[in-house]
Amino acid sequence: MITQASPVLSPPQNEKIFISETVDCGSVAEIDLFRRARLWVAQAHPDGKVLVSDKETGDLVVQAMTSINIPRSELTSGGLYQFRYALVIECVNRKYRATIYNVELLDVGNGKFNAIRTILKSEKELLAFNTHLSVKFNSILHELRGHVKDYEAF
Repeated sequence: MITQASPVLSPPQNEKIFISETVDCGSVAEIDLFRRARLWVAQAHPDGKVLVSDKETGDLVVQAMTSINIPRSELTSGGLYQFRYALVIECVNRKYRATIYNVELLDVGNGKFNAIRTILKSEKELLAFNTHLSVKFNSILHELRGHVKDYEAF
């Protein structure tokens, strides 16, 4: 069973969650889910900063970066944009929940990461960015699912 929250396309200023997914992994033990998630994080986010890795609670948090290329359109000037985000993976009761939090956009003007809403003022431009980010983050969650739920033992 997979339950997935739809991506927040226009989050309010104080909204921290971008997307979340809970996946039931059948009879797989919590410690195995945690191990699989930790291995995937190490492979998929080698430059990511692991903030929490607690096998007792089944919690894994990594701060990572991604980029998206947005084509020029009437909604946006387009270009390559870098984002920083936190990926939280919680393993419990033969399930895991993966949540992407605190998505921040690199402000090339000052070289700092800021909330997307503080950099993008137009609602149409924000919608375009969040649509592209949703595709990117859904791909990341799909990859995680393949490595955790559908893990092939050697």
